[in-house]
Amino acid sequence: MTFDPAPGGWGAGNYVPSGASASPAVSWPPGFDPEEFLKGATTIYTRLQTSWDKRDIEDIRMFTSPEVFAEIQRQAKEDPTPGKTELLMINPSIVEARDVGNQTVVSVRYDVTLREDTDTVAKQVLELWHFSRDRNNPNDFWMLEGIQQME
Repeated sequence: MTFDPAPGGWGAGNYVPSGASASPAVSWPPGFDPEEFLKGATTIYTRLQTSWDKRDIEDIRMFTSPEVFAEIQRQAKEDPTPGKTELLMINPSIVEARDVGNQTVVSVRYDVTLREDTDTVAKQVLELWHFSRDRNNPNDFWMLEGIQQME
């Protein structure tokens, strides 16, 4: 599957999230567009959740670092049964954006309301996702480098 670069380095698709927040207290690296980034971050969250539900590991590989991909692949082997997740609300906010060496690293806090499989009651999920991209190559896609569960 091939994707044309879209603004912000996310590949295909842009979605304008309601309630998305680019934290004004964060200092942005030169050339970083927080609003555009959050559009892509919301699209990627939705896409990766859909791919996980289908266990479409190859789609997930396109947007994850080798380490994250290996962990997702391991989890998929432990639980190979496809699922169904209904995303009711996705509210991303940028916690941090910084340059580290030749990488721009951005941490996004996702406050998500979802319903999984047979659950009839929606639940709130809080996660911190870390993305990186070579700052010298703005045509590179943002890659998911890590996911932390928050409480």
